[in-house]
Amino acid sequence: MIAHDVELPPLQIEKLPSGLTLLAVQKRGLPLFHVRLSLPAGACEDPRGKAGLAHFTVELLRRGTRRRPAQDVDEMIESMGAQLFTDVSMEEGALALTVPAELSERAVDALLEVALEPAFEESEVAAARRRTIAALHSDLDEPSNVAGRAVVSLGYGPGHPYGHPAQGFRRDVDTFQREDALSFHATRCQQQGGLLAAVGQSTPQELIELLKRKLAQWESSWPGRSQRSPLQFTALAPSLATRAVIIHKPDATQAQVRIVAPGLPRSTPRHAEAVVANTALGGGFTSLLVDAIRVDRGLSYSVSTRLHMNRRAGLSVFSSFTKNDTLRELVDVALETMRAYAASGPTEDALEKARRYLAGLFPLGLESHEALAEQIADALLDGLGLEHLKTYRSRVLAVTAEQALEMAAELSPARDGALLIVVGEAEAARRELNGLCPLEVRQLEEFA
Repeated sequence: MIAHDVELPPLQIEKLPSGLTLLAVQKRGLPLFHVRLSLPAGACEDPRGKAGLAHFTVELLRRGTRRRPAQDVDEMIESMGAQLFTDVSMEEGALALTVPAELSERAVDALLEVALEPAFEESEVAAARRRTIAALHSDLDEPSNVAGRAVVSLGYGPGHPYGHPAQGFRRDVDTFQREDALSFHATRCQQQGGLLAAVGQSTPQELIELLKRKLAQWESSWPGRSQRSPLQFTALAPSLATRAVIIHKPDATQAQVRIVAPGLPRSTPRHAEAVVANTALGGGFTSLLVDAIRVDRGLSYSVSTRLHMNRRAGLSVFSSFTKNDTLRELVDVALETMRAYAASGPTEDALEKARRYLAGLFPLGLESHEALAEQIADALLDGLGLEHLKTYRSRVLAVTAEQALEMAAELSPARDGALLIVVGEAEAARRELNGLCPLEVRQLEEFA
């Protein structure tokens, strides 16, 4: 397969003395303008005992500013025919707007007002607290959500900056006060480590000038510079032996299954080898695990492996679900298949399919204004640089069988010391897993 590397559109990057990076990308075609602000306000920055505070604070930004109440903020955004997007990952909090091109200045003003001048009214904080607690409670009704929260909490472990879901826990959210949001905003919504991106029809230089002009007008609204102790990221190491954690969901007739082991950070120089090896195992629509579990045995119609790659650490995760009485069969087949793959790696045909799939899919993730801003911003903030995007296809297509085999062994979720997580009826799961490995039963509420 001959595939050209991705040619990024004209762009310009400039780092300001304040530590804020400016990114301007010219995208011709649709007459749209997109602005995105990424701040070093991710979930890994949550203070101890305040899991979910980053997510809570960023969501509150849209609920009123010092200039206008929440309803007027909504009207300001809607008057531009836009929706305000907010997102909190482990590393960053982000806000973004896409508007007609002629509204570019209004969009930047609106975004900076919301990001820099939140009111955090007591009534809005109380309402947000109630909404968040209700949403977390409702998550308990969805076993896949509980499993996802358990993967993060147990996979990284307590005390690790990544060791909690971004949405937090009810026990922590229940303590959130206005002062918590004010403090988090003041110390984490900083120019140092942040990035302001614009994507539009204008030239990169014109877009940079627009951002600088607007930043000058809003300079006094930024929180004062804050000095924080660096986060401590300890290396993840698997336990000596495989163990199982059963999260009891009464009356469940199916079991959600996750098998978790340490993975790689997003900054790994072996990113291409890792994603190719994972895709052949369980990361695509056709894969070894899909054949073994879904096609050959009909144990589940959903099976996958995924590399959770955060900036400084990651996890390798197998995911599926099945009926209670086929839990052991699914786990046995998954472990056997993954261990065999770790020993032999992908076949030449599976390797070629994985390479083609990833190389063909990648450009589609750069087509929209929003995707361009997010992908380039993430590459810069994660320290990967533009070359990571430009050369992605050729690096993926160049992965050899030997490299894929090495990654298959290193990243196998089934290697010794892996963690098996089952969300289901505890007694049924205990019977099915009897004799497999040491196990413990935990309560659903622990992960809410």
